[in-house]
Amino acid sequence: MPGLIRFRWIAIVSMCLGILPLLYWGFLPKRNILYFIAVIVLLALFNVIAQGLWPKEGPTRQKHILINLYIDLLAAAGLLFVSGSANNPFISILCIHAFLGGMLLRQKTSPIFGLTVLGLLGILQYETYLDAQTTLGTDDSELFLNFLSQWVLVGASWFVSHYFSRLLAKNEERIRVLQDRQHQADRLKALGALTAGFSHQLATPMNSLKLRMERGLRKLEGIDTSREEFEKAKVSLDECVSVFEHMASVFSRSSQAELQNVELERLVPDLLKVWEKENPTAVVEKMIMNESMPCRLQVLSFSHTFFDLLNNAQEALADTATVYLRLYKDNSWAYLEVTDRGTGLSEEILSRLGEPFVTSKVDGNGLGLYSASMMAQASGGEFKIFNNSSGKGATAQIRLPLED
Repeated sequence: MPGLIRFRWIAIVSMCLGILPLLYWGFLPKRNILYFIAVIVLLALFNVIAQGLWPKEGPTRQKHILINLYIDLLAAAGLLFVSGSANNPFISILCIHAFLGGMLLRQKTSPIFGLTVLGLLGILQYETYLDAQTTLGTDDSELFLNFLSQWVLVGASWFVSHYFSRLLAKNEERIRVLQDRQHQADRLKALGALTAGFSHQLATPMNSLKLRMERGLRKLEGIDTSREEFEKAKVSLDECVSVFEHMASVFSRSSQAELQNVELERLVPDLLKVWEKENPTAVVEKMIMNESMPCRLQVLSFSHTFFDLLNNAQEALADTATVYLRLYKDNSWAYLEVTDRGTGLSEEILSRLGEPFVTSKVDGNGLGLYSASMMAQASGGEFKIFNNSSGKGATAQIRLPLED
């Protein structure tokens, strides 16, 4: 049974029990008792129907909640109107309605519902004010003070529940994102372990095959045609061995290396100098925030990833084009971005980002981005690539948590 339905049954029972006290203290005139009971009966019938029609999930759920809350609010306001209005000791029930509206409703419907509750409260208070004008000895200042306290209570109920509802919604969204990220990380780790084991098993016989081919080449001196074919076969075999060794090293680095405390604003410029020295024709436009960015990461893996990203960006450009490097922090995260103005990446590559052997380069092995994903996840961060909004090129982004 939905919570709102269950809560309405409790409210109906409470209203039935409240009839006698309201009659005893004169808040409910006898001439209105049939109206009072009729509203309770209609509310009970509505609750039975609502229970049968209540959707389990889906986009119409918010509409059902909104309709139910408005019917409850109108019923409560109607009962209060015939039983003392703002002088009714149960006027605080409007606080519960405001609380439920702030907690259960989303987006614009929540503040609109809160304003509706305040509007009905104002009508009840006005009716009470008119009755007070016909009563001798009424202290208007005390009456207005009571009205003000009712407004504060109803408004505060809506605001507090709405505030915590938004916090809960953000936490739910964050948990969903973390679950999706954990699922992807587990899948990549399992895939990496399988691939690394496969590579390890194949590396030994392929190395043996490579040695035998080298011996065969030495025995084929003078037979140019056969030697040429064997040399081509050896080059292909060398590439296979290189891929297997790279795959095994990537998994080994990401799973066994220890995290170290580093100052990212110092490490990145040092690595950039090394890369620029090895690539003297490269043009890098850097923007590094001059603030402390302490992180815990695998330095060796991070260095490999950093060089891979710069190499990828350079290969995506013409020789004289510029690679853009940004290092900055936002709240409790450090961001490293490498941007190029090349042709960008296809949707297929972006959808399979982080999987080994997925690459858009003809001679690439697809292990660089996989290594970057493993490195970022091992540090509690995230790696992603997206095409630039300008339509030219792509940006690789590493997000790492900052240490306190």
